[in-house]
Amino acid sequence: MHIVLLDTNRLSKHMIAMIAERFSQFGEYRSYETSTSDNIVERAYQAEVILVNKVELGADQFKLLPNLKYVIVIATGYDSIDVKAAASLNIPVSNIPGYSSEIVAQHTIALLLELTNHVGKTSSLVMKEHKWQGVGRKLTQLSGLTFGVVGFGDIAKKVIVIGAALGMNVLVYSRKTNYVTDLPVKFVDKDELFRGSDVISLHCPCTDETKYIINHDTLASMRPTAYLINTARGGLINESALYDALSKGQIAGAGLDVLEIEPANPDNPLFELDNCVITPHNAWLSDKSLQRWINIMQDNMIAYTEGRLINLI
Repeated sequence: MHIVLLDTNRLSKHMIAMIAERFSQFGEYRSYETSTSDNIVERAYQAEVILVNKVELGADQFKLLPNLKYVIVIATGYDSIDVKAAASLNIPVSNIPGYSSEIVAQHTIALLLELTNHVGKTSSLVMKEHKWQGVGRKLTQLSGLTFGVVGFGDIAKKVIVIGAALGMNVLVYSRKTNYVTDLPVKFVDKDELFRGSDVISLHCPCTDETKYIINHDTLASMRPTAYLINTARGGLINESALYDALSKGQIAGAGLDVLEIEPANPDNPLFELDNCVITPHNAWLSDKSLQRWINIMQDNMIAYTEGRLINLI
């Protein structure tokens, strides 16, 4: 069996080695640092199974890969895969769901707390500039504030539990409205969520419907004291609009683990802003989540070799 991993450029050496060790057991395994539309077909022509992280795969590639029988997206999000095109050619696609929900939820709150408590910046003033009382900004108490969550998947639900534990009132906007839940939430439409929230946290895929859900109009409807958190997908935010809103004080701050272009451009104007906190798309990375990630990836492959399929999308 031929197996190809098309893009390792966003993976650490340790992660690349883990995949190679696990998947070499199933047959001839090969990986590439990066792949483009010009060389995907050549590299994967013999492949029965393709592993892919962020490289785009669509009908143009699928139709030219006669041996392809299975695709594993080595992440939870699968925006880069034309799932409908794959289905039309009877090519099943699986992903790796739920492996990092806990740590992403934790990181979401960490970004929020940095914006409201300024721990990192204030610590730097103390330890590097030897300042003490009266330094830094005033803190923001979260208890009693309204926490708006876009999406209602596994990560969103874990974030909601933490937000409620901090004493926040939780609003949820989701494309579905018929959820039955014991969580202390109120489902609202998008306009009400943006107008009524002190914190907005994004936990939805980037689709045609949600692309640039954060734009000039939605930012204009937010409270000037509101914070925006994104640990989901960079494409949810129009960064030009966000820069304008942050630089003009239209909203109080933003915490981002994802950007429109990754790795980030060094000249990204958001880097200039004191009220923006950015981490390098590492919200998912912990020892436990990494182990779940590789285990689920291997489970997908084992199931395929046994004639059954799991984690289909």
